[in-house]
Amino acid sequence: MKSDLSALDELFTFDIDVVPGVVLTNFHPPEAGFVWSSHKWSEIKFDINPDALSDSGGSRHTALDVALDMDVFKAQPELEGQNVLLYVNGLRLGSRYIKGRITVMLVIPLHLVRSKGNVITIDTPDATKPTEFGLGDTRVLGIQLFSIRTTVA
Repeated sequence: MKSDLSALDELFTFDIDVVPGVVLTNFHPPEAGFVWSSHKWSEIKFDINPDALSDSGGSRHTALDVALDMDVFKAQPELEGQNVLLYVNGLRLGSRYIKGRITVMLVIPLHLVRSKGNVITIDTPDATKPTEFGLGDTRVLGIQLFSIRTTVA
């Protein structure tokens, strides 16, 4: 599946039996309102319509803003949060220690944005199985992604 962010003011959400507007790698199937990453790293892939990067006056925008509404798997008190490292097309743009639901804003300079094959890589080195903390879920869980919003700046 291919995603073409032509309007560049898009909101992508996740739900059971609904195909998201982006390509996800290393994520479990969507649940009601979110999707869990399934490995120590995961990817969100998308294309951009280059015409959408120019405003009506013909000038170019300077950045693509991507807001990731996310949380992480936690098991108190042993695992209070997780480290999350964020990359765009191979360049590290940020890292955080996340302890609760947060919106992480990636401001991606347009010189890093390609018309095809953009990749947001999310490293979660602390991703683990809830069974390691006495919980019943046997899946590896890293980030819990609720939505992705893209806009131009």
